[in-house]
Amino acid sequence: MEFEIKKAEIKNKSELLEIYRKVAKISDGIIRNRDEINEKYVSDFLTNSITNGLILIGVIDGKIVGEIHAYTPNIFAFQHVLTDLTIIVDPNSQGKGIGRKLFESFLKNVMSELTHIKRIELYTREHNERNVKFYESLGFINEGRQKDKIFISKWEFETPLHMVWFNPNYGVKKD
Repeated sequence: MEFEIKKAEIKNKSELLEIYRKVAKISDGIIRNRDEINEKYVSDFLTNSITNGLILIGVIDGKIVGEIHAYTPNIFAFQHVLTDLTIIVDPNSQGKGIGRKLFESFLKNVMSELTHIKRIELYTREHNERNVKFYESLGFINEGRQKDKIFISKWEFETPLHMVWFNPNYGVKKD
């Protein structure tokens, strides 16, 4: 079982859609609900990440088992930011270090290839202490909580934490 990390391509769209649908069924698996995981959603983040960010996939035996992406919004003032970072691992492959390997490869790629990026942003649910500790172990810091920002139902909300990672190689010229 050989694990490979590579940049995603448009041709990966249908396989990514399948994995995202699996992850959306898991409690705390992804912030989007199952109805929001559709071809347009996957096509949009895939295209945005390929053209204006970074998207990596983890592959075992030719099958995608994980994905991580973020992209720069089309706003001049945020040209130094990768945002909406999302990482997923196929439920059948979780707990094997795939997420950590994808994340570490993503951050290394930003440090070496995307030195115009100063910060990477993501949200995580405050109550999910395991994820918070995972992100902190990768160098992310908590920039604050946003009380009741996540809508669950008419009477139920969750509070996300805004986490950020700063690129130590920001502004360093590539060879």
